[in-house]
Amino acid sequence: MIRKFRLISIFVVSTLFLAACNDSPKNQISTQEDVSVAAAIESGTDYHSFSNPDEIKVTHIDLDLSADFTQKSLVGSAVLTFERVKEDASLLIVDTRDISIAEVSIDGSSVDYDLQTADPNLGSALHIPVGETATKVTIKYQTSPTASGVQWLTPQQTAGKKQPFLFTQAQAVHARSFIPLQDTPKTRVTYNATIRTPKALLAVMSAANDPNTERDGVYEFTMPQPIPSYLIA
Repeated sequence: MIRKFRLISIFVVSTLFLAACNDSPKNQISTQEDVSVAAAIESGTDYHSFSNPDEIKVTHIDLDLSADFTQKSLVGSAVLTFERVKEDASLLIVDTRDISIAEVSIDGSSVDYDLQTADPNLGSALHIPVGETATKVTIKYQTSPTASGVQWLTPQQTAGKKQPFLFTQAQAVHARSFIPLQDTPKTRVTYNATIRTPKALLAVMSAANDPNTERDGVYEFTMPQPIPSYLIA
């Protein structure tokens, strides 16, 4: 029994010794690096958006878009209404992905803008100088046929096989592929939209829809509740 007790004691001591050895400076450095990385991630920052809602925040969007099934493109404009979170802020930054910008204007006058080099995952930041007094900016643009958030189906791909079909998917960061906007849950917007389609087709949106609307190719929508960009459809 005494010999067995001694063997158990030696085993316990050896185990404790090995455990102490495992707590090496290398492991300590790894832990310190993990803490440093965690500290570098700033709380409340959306690392999947280039936009700057902490300085200038978009609060409302007016859309006027035509669905071009031949070019597989949405063509039109987005009017962004914004407010300054910081009084001296003069640069509005919005997210885009594969969007062709035709013009950016304030109060009817064109302004210079800077479309940044594209990131393969996040798209391109659109920098717009808005001065000190402006509250709205108009962006005329056209989406790409390969926009990540827009799906164009041929008649053969639909159940009826008579008309083409278009739908959008904004989650998680695909709204920027069909609307230039602050594509982050930190920003919630109301919106109005005019959607123009071929007369044979009916447009619906994630907003108030009139079920008895005339099918005339022009459809209007309003969303009075502020929503995040990923819910626009």
